[in-house]
Amino acid sequence: MRSDGPLAAGVGCRIAPLGVPTLILSDDAGLRDTARAAYDDWRAQPPFAEPVITLRLEVGDNSGPIEEARIRIEGSRLTLDGAGVAGWADAISKRAHCVAPRRLIGAPEALAETVMDTLLLFLLARTGRTPMHAAGVMFGDTALVLAGPSGSGKSTLSLAAMTRGLPILSDDTLYIQLQPGVRIWGFRRPIHVFPADAPRFNHATRLRGGKLKAVIPLSPGAAGPAVADKAMLVLLERGDRLALTPIDAETALAGLSRLDAGFDLLPQESGAAARALAGDGAWRLTLARDPGAAIDFLRERLS
Repeated sequence: MRSDGPLAAGVGCRIAPLGVPTLILSDDAGLRDTARAAYDDWRAQPPFAEPVITLRLEVGDNSGPIEEARIRIEGSRLTLDGAGVAGWADAISKRAHCVAPRRLIGAPEALAETVMDTLLLFLLARTGRTPMHAAGVMFGDTALVLAGPSGSGKSTLSLAAMTRGLPILSDDTLYIQLQPGVRIWGFRRPIHVFPADAPRFNHATRLRGGKLKAVIPLSPGAAGPAVADKAMLVLLERGDRLALTPIDAETALAGLSRLDAGFDLLPQESGAAARALAGDGAWRLTLARDPGAAIDFLRERLS
C-alpha cells in the first residue's frame, strides 16, 4: 500500500461509494471491520483504482452523550464534534480524519450514521456527485426523481413505494453525476418519517434535522442497484386532489432552483445538475392524503 504521510498510515479497506474509489484506514481491527461492514454494499473489487478519498479512523473514549454531533462547514473544510466524536474533512485534499468513541465498534449502522456518512458525503459531493433534495424510486430501469422541499412528501412516498416492492435509491437525497454521462446515485439508508406516518408497529426513533423521526429499515425488496442511467423528474406539491401534470423545462428548472439549507453549498454544481434533469421537461405531482394511492397512480400513468 502506498504511504502518503501520517494520514495514510495504517491498515485499510477499499470501498467505492457512489462509484468513487475510497480508502478507509485504521490501526484498530475492530473499528476497521465495523467500517467495512457499514459499507459492505460499496466494497471495491480488484483491480483497485487509486483512491480519490482517504478517511482515517481512530478510537477514542466513550465520553459524551449519544446524540447528534455538531457539523460546521467553513469554506472547503467540514468539522464534526460532540457525542464523543471529533473529525474533519477537507475538500481540497479529499482527506478526512475522525476519532470515534469505542462504543461504536461492532455497530456499523451507528458508526456510519454518527461519523462516516457525514465526512464521506461532504467529500463525495465535491468529486462530481452533486446532492439534490429528492427521493429516488426505481420504475424498471428508470429512477423516478421526486423533488421537493422538506415536508413535500418525499419520505412517505418512498415508504409507500417500498411496501409495494419497488427499489428505493433514497428517501431524501440523490447524487447527480454529469461526467462522462448523467447518472443518478442513491446512498441507501433507512427511511425517516414522522412517527404518525410510520407503520403501526414499534420503530426506533432519532432526531433528524432537529425533528423526531421514526426509522424504517429498507426491506429486502427495496434493494437493487444504487445507480440509474435514466431519470424522470417529478416535482411535488400538496393539494386536495391527486393530479399529474406535464411541465416544460423552464418551469421544471424554476422548481429546482429553490435550494433548501444544506443543499445550497454548491450553487453552480446544483444548477448544472438541475439543468441536466429538467432539460426534457418534467411532471408535477399534486399529492393528496394517501401516498400509496399516489405511487399506484404514478405507476399507472408513467409505466
